[in-house]
Amino acid sequence: MATELPSLDKAKLPLNRATSLYPRANLYRVDSQLYRSEQLHACESHLLTTYGIDAIINLRFFDRNDNEAHLKTLHNIELYNHPLMTWYVSPKRLAAILWHIEQLHSAQKSVLVHCYHGSDRTGIVVAMYRIIYQRWSIEAAKAEMVDGEYGFHSFWINLVSLLDDKEVNEVKRELAHLRP
Repeated sequence: MATELPSLDKAKLPLNRATSLYPRANLYRVDSQLYRSEQLHACESHLLTTYGIDAIINLRFFDRNDNEAHLKTLHNIELYNHPLMTWYVSPKRLAAILWHIEQLHSAQKSVLVHCYHGSDRTGIVVAMYRIIYQRWSIEAAKAEMVDGEYGFHSFWINLVSLLDDKEVNEVKRELAHLRP
């Protein structure tokens, strides 16, 4: 039996949450340099050019290269794999992904983060990005992840549990170790 998530107040959803760009692919603009989506199909790859996306961080653990081999050639997109198993996401892995996003942003690259559905693994990465880089409260980032329109699956309670002071501070510590 799945554990029920605590009810979050939808009124706590931030006004500056991600902007929907292409609902069929769960594609959203998080900010001027970060996008989130499900894994795009080949017929949707034109969206990368349309929105000026330079790099993709793929969080899929299984079948990581589905539908993406053509992107490097057709759209000159940089592809990076940071596989996450949804049932085991650690602060260290989150820090590594955030550090990579930080480096790409420093190089003036726009980044698309995706997993299979763009809901759960993508959601925890974006929530940590919101907290660490955009200074959102943990509660606001959690509300966007869980109650936003991205399709979060409530049985991934382990992802929600990463959004507390202890775990966020651990991600920050890991990030500090990665920075020169």
